[in-house]
Amino acid sequence: MAETILIDDVVKELNTFLVNNPKLISAAINRAEIPLDKHTKPLTKVKGKYPQAHTLLTDVVQGFSTEWNELGEMRIKHKILQNYHQKVNFAIIPAEILSSYFAELYAEDKKPEDMPISKYIIDNELLPKVIENMGWLSVNGVFDPARLDEFGYSMNGIVKLLADMKAAVVDADMKTPTPFKIPINALTDTNIVDQVTAWERKIPSKLKRKIKKVFMSENNVERYILDYEEKFGQNKFQSDVLKTRLGKREIVSIPDMETDDLFGTTENNFRRLIDVFDEPKITDVQKQDYKVKTFMEFWKGYDFLIEELVCVANYADTTYGLGKLEKNQLYYGIDGVTPAP
Repeated sequence: MAETILIDDVVKELNTFLVNNPKLISAAINRAEIPLDKHTKPLTKVKGKYPQAHTLLTDVVQGFSTEWNELGEMRIKHKILQNYHQKVNFAIIPAEILSSYFAELYAEDKKPEDMPISKYIIDNELLPKVIENMGWLSVNGVFDPARLDEFGYSMNGIVKLLADMKAAVVDADMKTPTPFKIPINALTDTNIVDQVTAWERKIPSKLKRKIKKVFMSENNVERYILDYEEKFGQNKFQSDVLKTRLGKREIVSIPDMETDDLFGTTENNFRRLIDVFDEPKITDVQKQDYKVKTFMEFWKGYDFLIEELVCVANYADTTYGLGKLEKNQLYYGIDGVTPAP
């Protein structure tokens, strides 16, 4: 059986470590929050699949006449949002630290789950690590039911969501959800400001006032700052570099994202699906002999209510819009599938 706690320092000296270091110092690299949660709206009491529908009404206003002339068509579109069941099973054996510098945290008069070393590990290491893991999964996770006992495969993150969205092909009756693609050139250190501006200019008119944020990787945000400073320096018309030049949209950095994905959507369209807990919490602590078993169980997922309201950068080709002329007209009243000059 593998050890629960791997201890490097196994010699307890006369002048013990804790006498001179009363507070254990955590590595402190784990995040205290899940970054995407700040930019999403919650859907609560969701376990598994969540059906969602939206309606589309074509134009209805016409000139007056005394004859009945029916105008307008209602369409109902639907999709299934996905929430994923997560768990944490982590064990602590307090007796394992008896030969270490932390031996003073072993208290024989306390139950294993109440010992200072158990509390330290749970509060200062386990919980922050879970939040760090969920932050990474929210971006890079790829759901695979055959690998649920491994890290990385318990849910789909935003990179997978965007990849699936961009790969979707419009079917004949236009039921397949598709994002609004905006073609731009591949991002470089010297063109990123120009390309973000080009992307911003091509947002359809019906969405321009409704998209307040532009999401991209942490690395690309840094490239944007450097490129902006190189091009414009201190510009009195642009006091905040992390606002886009045209719409003054907030540029949001997504930690852990390694792709050049760039997207924006309406304020309430980007959702996180939860059951009860918005952040992971311990659901049970059990004692088995000398082992403390910590259980965590929760549901988490991210998705867009309406994919047609998501504008994504398209580096693959010149496709502009939702992938089909009729669908562009239905949602945005625009013609063609290539961008206007």
